[in-house]
Amino acid sequence: MKTKYRTLFISDVHMGSKISRSRCLNEFLKAVEAEKIVLLGDIIDVSAIKRKFYWDPDHNALIRRLFKMVKKGVEVIYIPGNHDKDLRDMAGFDFAGIKIRKEDIHTTADSRRLLLLHGDKFDGVLNEKLMFLYTLGDRCYDIALLLSRVINKALMLFGYDWSLSRYLKTKVKNVVKFINDFEHLVVAEAKNRKVDGIICGHIHTPELRMIDGYLYANCGCWTENMSAVAESMTGEIELINLDAFAMSELSKNIKEEMYAEETEHFQTIGA
Repeated sequence: MKTKYRTLFISDVHMGSKISRSRCLNEFLKAVEAEKIVLLGDIIDVSAIKRKFYWDPDHNALIRRLFKMVKKGVEVIYIPGNHDKDLRDMAGFDFAGIKIRKEDIHTTADSRRLLLLHGDKFDGVLNEKLMFLYTLGDRCYDIALLLSRVINKALMLFGYDWSLSRYLKTKVKNVVKFINDFEHLVVAEAKNRKVDGIICGHIHTPELRMIDGYLYANCGCWTENMSAVAESMTGEIELINLDAFAMSELSKNIKEEMYAEETEHFQTIGA
């Protein structure tokens, strides 16, 4: 039986780059049901595509999945981030059923108002004077993540659980936090906007906690992490953080379910 959510919040899929785990996200969406999906930026990595075009069948499958959900009545909102900021010019438009917004206010089933945005506006590294550093760091991070996957697989054969990307991100995050405490800036925005909390993405670090009495939720990403934020049917906010084993089991269950449905279909025809 599929898990049902009132709302799913997803960010940082980075389709158009080799680090995207769009296949994993597609499998996750097959296994759940949602009344509403909010895409909180960097879903399509336009920046990476401009540098070097890359697009694989898994990206196409995920796009088809989202439009299929729209046709079934799922409300889908797309809030662009810094990697797909070109889409911000389309804010207010409805693209084949997907609503594009610069930001949004979401009201939960238990009447809490949550500010939704990508989060790059709070990132001190994105200061114009430091843009060259951001671009360099962004490319180095992609390379490190690809290397990390190779190293991780080799280490797992010997029973070690260590991630190069997580190690590097911890070091980089400490530097960024020294410049600008992202999480507290985000919460300060929620306070200024007189909402109950905020859901964002951008820094690829899944998190769910209360800060100074305000809800702070970060979707994480679908590159090195496989995470999302979800609202239950009664309004509770939870963090979904899947590991590689969970995704493997999820894929297996989906295939078994599809096989059972096909078998039942052919038995009905032959009856």
